[in-house]
Amino acid sequence: MTKWQAFIFDFDGVLADSVEVKTRAFANLYEPYGQDVVDQVVAHHRKNGGMNRYDKFRHYHEAFLGLSLSSSDVDDLAQKFSRVVIDEVVASPEIPGAGHFLEANRGNFPYFLNSATPEDELREIVTRRSMGSYFTEILGAPRSKADNLGSILTKYHLQPNCCLFFGDAESDYHAAMIHGVQFMGLIPDDDAPLLVAVPDVRWKRNFYEVEAWLKGH
Repeated sequence: MTKWQAFIFDFDGVLADSVEVKTRAFANLYEPYGQDVVDQVVAHHRKNGGMNRYDKFRHYHEAFLGLSLSSSDVDDLAQKFSRVVIDEVVASPEIPGAGHFLEANRGNFPYFLNSATPEDELREIVTRRSMGSYFTEILGAPRSKADNLGSILTKYHLQPNCCLFFGDAESDYHAAMIHGVQFMGLIPDDDAPLLVAVPDVRWKRNFYEVEAWLKGH
């Protein structure tokens, strides 16, 4: 039986069903460049859910448009993206069972949020969804998820194998593996990119299934 010391959560696709909000936003931003570019952007975004938007903008412009972006160009695109998505993310439904799960385990050990969303934006979203009181710390971009996870472990003197990171992207899985943290995928179906990339990953469809699994661990 594992004596858990902390639960760490990604946000989009893990606590909120908001992944497609951001898919639509990327598609809209690249629509002026034509459908072929939009299709490439959407395919890459869906496969690389844990990659932050700054790196995505650089990649999309360089790989699909042959253009380089300055830091200010990236910041401008990120601000446009934020204006498009933030209200929709706030309004997104939760992943089934997420709210019940957070409430049921509150106080047993700390929760942390570790996302590729810019940290200020993430804090606003969490506050507007009335979720802020659950989390000991909320961490986002520009730091990577691996760096954020390492910071959590060090700052709070946690044993990695007694921590569980809930994620839906390959970058979440790799961040957990880098630090020896246990991982649970939140995946809607067996066609999800994470399961394609890591077929033997431990995963559940929702937090009702997670809760049932935890009863045995």
